[in-house]
Amino acid sequence: MSNPLQLAGSSFLAFALIYLASMFFRHLGVRYARRFWEERGGLSSTRFGRMRDSFLSRDQKNRIQIEVLNRFGIKLMSLEEECERPALADRRIMDAFREIKEFLRRWDGCGLVDKHGAEYGFVRNLCGSRMIFVVQSVGGIIMCGFKDNWPHWTFTRGCWANAVLLTFWVPFAWLALPRMLMLNAEAYAGRAWVTFLSLAEGTPKKPISSVNLCTDHRRVSSE
Repeated sequence: MSNPLQLAGSSFLAFALIYLASMFFRHLGVRYARRFWEERGGLSSTRFGRMRDSFLSRDQKNRIQIEVLNRFGIKLMSLEEECERPALADRRIMDAFREIKEFLRRWDGCGLVDKHGAEYGFVRNLCGSRMIFVVQSVGGIIMCGFKDNWPHWTFTRGCWANAVLLTFWVPFAWLALPRMLMLNAEAYAGRAWVTFLSLAEGTPKKPISSVNLCTDHRRVSSE
């Protein structure tokens, strides 16, 4: 505190390390999510858009296909075509859903996509970095045991604290977090498809200019 230059330098370094850590945790989360959804047949947004999936009704999917074709020029496949070429059908659904997210950002006041994206990303990154907390807790148990009685190891209060944290974290991270990730993704995907259908059927093709200005302003600010 007595050296302003040193304080400024250490603060800058701390913020830089926090930023790098957030990027690292996001990388771990993305890798985890890729494996997680491959094991479950694809992202919820993709699964709900398939004709063979039962979450949305056949009538809703037919109406969604009409609106997607009219607004984005993307022709989603019928049930027969989907069964013959499932990879191509999923590719078109994913392309359509990217367009739908941008559509919702314009019409929904920039709220639905960002809110659910933040919730999903937080849980996803926790799942991806859950082993880091295990390593930290185990390392804390070892280091606290040697802290006051080197070179002999003793089970101290610090060891107890890390052991308790580890005991609660492991079942939560391996049982509860994946379930939370699935629920967040399904809630977002289901609401996004239905909200798009409601907005697309009840509005003209061009969004309201004031909402466009809001979205464009946020895009310019981010760039």
